Formats: sequence, C-alpha cells, structure tokens
Amino acid sequence: MHGNAKNKTGMIPKPKNMMQMYYSLVLEKSAQEAADKCIYSHTDTNYGESFYSWPQELNETYVMEQSIIGWWTEAEARGVIGPYPNQTCFPYDYAQHSRQIGHWSQIAWWNTNEVGCAVGRCPRFKSNVYCHYWNRGNVYTGCVFWVGEPCIECPKSCNKTSLLCIY
Repeated sequence: MHGNAKNKTGMIPKPKNMMQMYYSLVLEKSAQEAADKCIYSHTDTNYGESFYSWPQELNETYVMEQSIIGWWTEAEARGVIGPYPNQTCFPYDYAQHSRQIGHWSQIAWWNTNEVGCAVGRCPRFKSNVYCHYWNRGNVYTGCVFWVGEPCIECPKSCNKTSLLCIY
C-alpha cells in the first residue's frame, strides 16, 4: 500500500530519487509495540512514525488502508510549498511543517525505503494504527526529495512501472 502511494504524486512535482518501499517485520514489531501502548500520539522512537486512532474496532486491513490514504492525501488537502525558485529540493522546513503534512512527508521522504505497520486494540480508540519507517524523514532543513525526471538519480536501478528507485 505504501509503495502504491509513493508513486502517485499527483499535484506534487515528480521526484527524481524517491526510493521504493519494502516491508520490514522488525518495523512491524516496533509499530505493534507502539500501537499496544494506547497513548494516542507519537511515541519516542528512532524510526519515522505515522499514527491514526479510530474510535471503532474495525477490520485491520481496512483501518491500515484508510490511514495510509489519509496520510498520503495530507499534501493535497493542506497544500505544500516548494520547491523554491531556482532549486530542485522539495524542502522540509518550518513553513512546510506548519502545514501539518508530516505523515505525507515521512512516506514521501526520498530515502525512506522500509515500513512496518500494526494495529493495536485499545479502550478509548478501538483501532490504533501505527507505521514505522526507515530511513527516518522529516529532518528540518532537509529535502523531502529532489524534483526532476523520475529515476534519474537512482543509486542502483529503477522500477520502470512505479518509477521508484530500487536499492
């Protein structure tokens, strides 16, 4: 699901170096630990993180898919800034952060290539969805990605279908 989201940038400029994501059982375990804490906010983790809490106990596949869709559409719903004139860096700075698109930017982060997700069942919010990412994104003054022709700067090769870099 995350891989499908990453290659659909829509109104956002095309990234020339965005990495394809792979599923990680290590990150899934970490996400499950976070989801089971039932704290309803971001946790103190060394990984990138997205979370969403649902008030109902719903099918795990459904809540994961809907959460990922919601995170990915943050950019479209709230708008993004960049790149700035004469730059190819799609920035993550204060102006971008203040638009509350951090879940989108974590998924889109150019070198984020591993993800693991889990659902916790909690008393207050019955479906607590967490995804953990590596490499961690949302680094202030960093670039979410660089704008250009897709796959033009892949370190190894390119998935010609998704136009994402493969490591």
